[in-house]
This record gives sequence, C-alpha cells and structure tokens, in this order.
Amino acid sequence: MMDGKMVRCFRCHEVFDASAGPCTKCGTPYMPPRTQPSAADGSYEERYAGSEFVARADPPAAPMPQRRGYNRLWIGGGAALIVIAVVIAVIFIGMDDRGNRPNSQLVVPLTPRPTPTPTFPPSMTALMGHLNDKNLSAHVVVVSRVQVNARISRAGTTLVSFDGQISGPNEGGILKQGGVTREVKLVDSIVYTRVVPTGTWQISPSIQSYLIIAPVFSITKPEMIQLVEQETKNGQVFNHFQTTRWWAPDPSRLALADVGSLSPGLAPDVNVLDLWATADGLPVSATFSGTNSASDGTKLVDIEVSYAFDQVGIPVSIGTPEPSPSPSKK
Repeated sequence: MMDGKMVRCFRCHEVFDASAGPCTKCGTPYMPPRTQPSAADGSYEERYAGSEFVARADPPAAPMPQRRGYNRLWIGGGAALIVIAVVIAVIFIGMDDRGNRPNSQLVVPLTPRPTPTPTFPPSMTALMGHLNDKNLSAHVVVVSRVQVNARISRAGTTLVSFDGQISGPNEGGILKQGGVTREVKLVDSIVYTRVVPTGTWQISPSIQSYLIIAPVFSITKPEMIQLVEQETKNGQVFNHFQTTRWWAPDPSRLALADVGSLSPGLAPDVNVLDLWATADGLPVSATFSGTNSASDGTKLVDIEVSYAFDQVGIPVSIGTPEPSPSPSKK
C-alpha cells in the first residue's frame, strides 16, 4: 500500500483506491495480503525442526565392544605358554630316570648339502690328459730368452733352444746353450751328449733338472688353467687356454735355464702361460712370460719362451746312441 487506502493491483499493477471499488484499469477487486509468519531465530534445523524440510536423523549405532585388547592378551598368553613349554622340554630332554642330565648336548641333525662337482669342457679334460701323460710322445721345439736388466750385477741375456723328441721319461734332440750346440739324449735316466757336428757320444754323470721337458708345464689340476676363447689360424679352430693364479710354475724348467741362480727376490713374480690346443686337446703351441719389475715399471728380469708341438701321441722310441759312447772326462 502506497498511501491511505491506495493499493496496487496484483494483476496489472495499477494503483487505485481500494475503498472506491475494484481496480480502475482491469476491474480486479482488491484482496488484502495474508498475514506473514514471523521468522524464528536460530539455525535452519531449529527453524524447520519436525517439518518435511529436515531429514530425520538415524539413531546412533550402539558402540561395538572393544575386543582388540582381549585378542592381544590371548595371543600374548599363547606365545608365553609356548615359550614355557619349549624351556621345560629343553630342561627335561636327556634326563635319566633319576632326573639327572648326563654329560651330553642336544644335537639337531642337519642334512648336509651336496657339494657340486665342477664340470669342465671336454677339450680341457682332454688337454689335461695329454699334459700329464707320463708316456706322452711328441716333437717339441722350445726357444727361450732370459734377459736380466743392467741394474743387476749379473746382467745379460741367455739364449737357449731345444729341437727334439720327448717320449715318456726319455728325450733326445739338439740343444743350443751358451753358444754351444750339442745333441742330447736322456734314455732310462742316463744322459748322452756330443758336440755337433763332429763330437763323439759321451756319457754324462747327470743332466740339469731344468733341461728335462716332460711332463710339460706342470699343470696338474683343472683350476690351474682356463679357457679364454676359440681362435682360427690357417683355417683351423684352436682353443686358447691361459693359466690362472692357482698355477705355481717352475720358471727354470719353463725357460730351460737356471733362473734360481738369480739374486733373492728377483725370481719372476708374474708368470703367464698361453696355450693353444685342438678340439681333441692336443697341444699345438704355447708362450710363457715371466717377469720381475721394479717400482717404476722397469723389467729387472724378463723371460720369454715359445713352444711348438707336433706328432703328439705318435709313439717314438728313443734308443741308446751308436757307436757305444764312452764316459765323459771330468
């Protein structure tokens, strides 16, 4: 209502005098407004509590009984009973009928784990068989060079070569040593020598141990050697082997020279043997390197030896030389 009884028509919004009659514009009679409810203070739930505008709250669930603590107590109690039972069993195990413990210990049997047997390539097994054959027969060529640095009092270079046949404990061939060429035969532990080409055979009282070639290389156990790779030479495939740290060689025998006469501490401390063999394990060639170096890397002792094998496994008889030799003069 704007003034006095002046009202606004709710249909056409025309202002007219309600006491004079209906709306002067559209003829709609005046209708007094309905009484508005008073707004209650408080929250939405408080205003409309119990009406359809507020969802009914579900009744609170009853609290579950707290059983976790009881479960822990049961578990802990069970574990304690098990421990007590084990202790009692340990105490009474082994007691005699009088309750005394004899002087014995509780032994729990354990099943031993089997130790695996190492397997090696057939070529390595075959090679080991040839190298350690007491009756090995082969034609062998050995060329050795032993060089001692000028820092050592007995400096110099020693050249030794052997070209001959080995057959079990016997051997015979041409030995070049110290500028002298000799033909040497070792037959049934007797040594025969003669100077080439015109010397006569003589019986020597002995032969230096380092000049005895067989058995070659002293590789007595499979762990002393390893297969490096396969190599092709002249259209043929060879197995390349190399010694390991388990190998303990005799440098004098490998070099055909008295390396042991060097000053103490100058024996070769780095020794490597490379060996080539066929798939059947027949040795074909080998090289040996033995060195002893100073702190600055200078080689004080340097040994380089090469070996060549052929006719391996073919039996050859090495007999007493003719005419009958005479004992050598001292």
